[in-house]
Amino acid sequence: MKYGFRSLPFCVFCATIWIYTLSYSQELDLQSYIELFKKDNIDLQQSAKQVLIAKEETKMAKSALLPNVSINGFYQRDFNRNFLFINDFDGSITRLRTNFNNSVSANAVLNQTIFDPTVFSASKIAKLYEDISGLNDEYLNSELIAQASALYWQAVFTKASVAVLDENTSLAKAQLAQIRKLYTEGTVSYLQVQQAEVFYKKTLPPLQNAKNQFSKLMDDLKVLANIPPAERIVLTDNLETIGLNNVIYSDDTGIEGQPKLNTLKKEVALADRQIKLNKKFWYPKLNLTAAYNYDAQANDFDFSVNENKLLLVQLGITMPIFSGGKNSAKIAKASIERETAELNLVKTRRDLSNQLRTAKNNYNSALTNIKTYRETILLNERETEIFKKQLSLGVVTTVEFKESRLRLTQSRLELLSSYLDLHIAQLQIVRITGSPIANPKM
Repeated sequence: MKYGFRSLPFCVFCATIWIYTLSYSQELDLQSYIELFKKDNIDLQQSAKQVLIAKEETKMAKSALLPNVSINGFYQRDFNRNFLFINDFDGSITRLRTNFNNSVSANAVLNQTIFDPTVFSASKIAKLYEDISGLNDEYLNSELIAQASALYWQAVFTKASVAVLDENTSLAKAQLAQIRKLYTEGTVSYLQVQQAEVFYKKTLPPLQNAKNQFSKLMDDLKVLANIPPAERIVLTDNLETIGLNNVIYSDDTGIEGQPKLNTLKKEVALADRQIKLNKKFWYPKLNLTAAYNYDAQANDFDFSVNENKLLLVQLGITMPIFSGGKNSAKIAKASIERETAELNLVKTRRDLSNQLRTAKNNYNSALTNIKTYRETILLNERETEIFKKQLSLGVVTTVEFKESRLRLTQSRLELLSSYLDLHIAQLQIVRITGSPIANPKM
């Protein structure tokens, strides 16, 4: 008992932490979720790193235009003496030492490209690669944000669908309770009680499936934004937070600024630059070299007595004569790649135009459907209320009430689906044009 009493405060502490963990949740509207997504999404982080790599590669290419300077030096200590032996005319031998105890050497070399068309073209090509990398990052951001936003609205839609299906279950349960009451009063048959029970049970699987789907969507949202699985999030937006007064006309305004098109335009420019680079293969190349060399030897570190200095400037020229057809093949290949890039540009422009036209049609259709289903729901709600009263009086059958309830539920789900279509269509328009819907027209 004494041990259990001492562990009680610890149990209370653990229970408090557990309750706090369950009660704490992070509330996210679409904007705050997207900001979190852009900050922590792994794919976007990797894409940003590729942009940084491309910038460093541009610096590397431009560095070929700057002088290249190197310095080398060494010190050598000889522990053995080497001699040159000379026979004199008188038969004696003269011994001359040929090495010194200490020797030092140093040299500095400067290389500067004066004229090399390939170096200049390579620098421009690297800059184009950097631009393409940035546009690819922009395109990936646009695509992933559209996907994340669509997933967010799908989760909101599923959450609202759960509420509608839950209300449908409640109506079926209330119907069953009324039928049981009427059965005890002897105004309905037992068959109608059985029918009401079946109708109620049929509402449970769709409700549970919707709950499971919502849980799965919430997990997917966490994965995209790199949110810990144990963290609880609450979506605060609802499907009706969108304007309904915009009618969009099908034109191609805004397509040319799409990141994907801009990327393909840069790829065409890159192919042109590659052709020019290969054509400059036969141009002469001029290079300047300046070198300074110092050598000295001494036994007592007085190197000024025995030293050599050399300063030279060299101007070199190189001109290719024959490449075995390799460069001609490079030019032909680059020309084909340029034509392919141009075709990709034309095809992508056409595809984006079709996608934009479809998205705008879907947007307008969703607007019309929303207005229609709103009016239908009002009629279904009135019908259901009337059927409720008639059911309590035993005037209508359980089947008739079920049909009324299903019509109301279906209309509400269709309205939610139309709102989701509206959001998805708007996301597609923003993704393609890069700008939100504006200038409402009726």
